[in-house]
Amino acid sequence: MSGDKLINEILDSVWNRINNDKSDNEKNIKVIKFNKRYNYKTIEGKAVEHYIISDEKEISNSAVLSKNILLKKSDLLEYLEKKENTVVLKNKTIFLNRESKKMEIPIYLESSIRPLIHRDIRLQEYMKDPTHDLKYRISPISLESSIQLLMKIGDYDKQGKLIHKFFRYIPYSRSIFEDEDFLQNSVKLKDKIMDNLLTPTVPLYMIEIIVDNFQEDLNFYKEFVNSLVFNMNLINYKRNNYRTVDNLDDYINSQIKIIHYSKKELGVPKLKYTKQLTDLYSAGSWTDNPFTSFINYYQIIEYFFNEIPDNRLFKMVQKQITSPLFSYNRKNDIIQLAKQIYDVRKNDMNELNSLEIVLDYFLDIKMIKKLLTDDEIKYYSKSLPKFISGDKKEVCFNINNFDENRYENIKCLARRIYSIRNALVHNKENSQNNYNPQYHYKMLLKEVPLIKAIASLIIIKSGHTF
Repeated sequence: MSGDKLINEILDSVWNRINNDKSDNEKNIKVIKFNKRYNYKTIEGKAVEHYIISDEKEISNSAVLSKNILLKKSDLLEYLEKKENTVVLKNKTIFLNRESKKMEIPIYLESSIRPLIHRDIRLQEYMKDPTHDLKYRISPISLESSIQLLMKIGDYDKQGKLIHKFFRYIPYSRSIFEDEDFLQNSVKLKDKIMDNLLTPTVPLYMIEIIVDNFQEDLNFYKEFVNSLVFNMNLINYKRNNYRTVDNLDDYINSQIKIIHYSKKELGVPKLKYTKQLTDLYSAGSWTDNPFTSFINYYQIIEYFFNEIPDNRLFKMVQKQITSPLFSYNRKNDIIQLAKQIYDVRKNDMNELNSLEIVLDYFLDIKMIKKLLTDDEIKYYSKSLPKFISGDKKEVCFNINNFDENRYENIKCLARRIYSIRNALVHNKENSQNNYNPQYHYKMLLKEVPLIKAIASLIIIKSGHTF
């Protein structure tokens, strides 16, 4: 669908829905009249609401014109055409508006309070990042970005259906709250009314970024949003779960589902994180299935099973060969070094040993305690899920005095995680380590906070400053 045709389709969709909401004798209206109604009991703002009339003659005299804002279909068309070319799509998912010094980067967002979420997001204030001289917030998709998003759809029928989904006019449901000076400016007020009428109602959300001078490499802003999404998932920000968007077709078809709630304050992103890890983390937060969550968080730990042991081996060899006591001319020195490398590498090939090495490298008990409740800490010190075998002493540990015997506690923690992982991915007959979702679902739920906390810590500690 061409740009002009798309604009007219949007216009007809909004205008026809206004007609459809009226009785038969009020249909085919040509003008909408917005009446300014002042509420003198309201100190902070004034309310404006609109109603619809069926005949232009009713508002032809100047006295009425001085008290009302008149809006014709042609006004909406002009407004849409003005908005059409203000945004360009960059780097696949950045909707850039240089004129307004603004960009929008889409995110997936899920919530358990769908009827309320649109209003909550619309009222959100900007957060400031003085380091990068920008401000940002979560916001519903704008009209300008909606037009560009719809332009990407090649299927004409699908595009038409989505237009009706994007622009569902809801009569009498919107009031504009502004100060009195704003209400006296008819031009600004008329633009605001048109903006409200044409605001997309589809539940698609963006990270809106305002910046005076854009960085040349726009990928910086995608990395910033990736870090922000991780920070929001870390604290379950605004009762929602979040994911970054890589494919706009999937984004259009996204749906809102579940969630958790936290009142923790969201901080400005200071670290840049590995996208592959934050994708896994978002996937773990995105689901209410503990099986899926556990495996996604485990894969974040597993990501370092090569890097950390390899770095350890490198440092060991480097220390040996740079020692003044080592000589590459002495056969015995070379053979002893080769044996050490073989023994270390053989040990590292064992997945449980690799898990211990990675946990020992990243684990900061003070940070872990901040991410777990007292009840969870108590549970991990005394209880284990019934779908794994073994003695409690082998898989239970006290986080409160973890570092007093760190070596043994790391082993207990690794055995606990690895046993659960094996019970999830293997299902051998007559094995005690088998997970049955029908009976063990709630037990596995209790294990998710621990591995999520460890995954959170690993992402944070492996991050780099912008």
